[in-house]
Amino acid sequence: MQNASHYFFNRGFAMTNTSNRTNWFLSLIVLHLALAFSSCSTINAVPPEVNLMRVDVQDVTLSHVNLLADLRVFNPNEKVLTIQGVDYTLHLEGIKVFSGKSNLSQTIGPQEYGHLTLRLSSAYWDIVQLFNKLPNKSDVAFSMQGSIRVGGSRLFAQRFSFDKQGIIPLQKTTP
Repeated sequence: MQNASHYFFNRGFAMTNTSNRTNWFLSLIVLHLALAFSSCSTINAVPPEVNLMRVDVQDVTLSHVNLLADLRVFNPNEKVLTIQGVDYTLHLEGIKVFSGKSNLSQTIGPQEYGHLTLRLSSAYWDIVQLFNKLPNKSDVAFSMQGSIRVGGSRLFAQRFSFDKQGIIPLQKTTP
């Protein structure tokens, strides 16, 4: 009988010890999750300001026209802002000519500007439609919609939408 009580006592102690380890492990997981979520909620980021600064032809292939679009991003926040990527659609003269995603990562200091360069590619058909609308025009109307992902980690990044319209002046070349 003494052996049986000794067995149950030791077994109960072992279960308590295992249960303490489980509780400690669960507490540790909850603490890490709380820290992760609290660090995301302390950002309270104001949406960055995104502006299309210029569009340049990079090269022309047999099937596509490749451009570079320079974006200027202003961080209006009091804390550093880490950009995790940009999703975008660019319309020129009402024709959707470019869309895509960029996973560029860049850090912009508080109250500072950063610059992103996006590689854009468009099929000739979209460009032909655009050129049919351009004769005798000195500017091209553009609209750019998309979202910018901001945050310290890709998992908890916040997404801010942007929608910009404007005019791109065409440079005239003389023969």
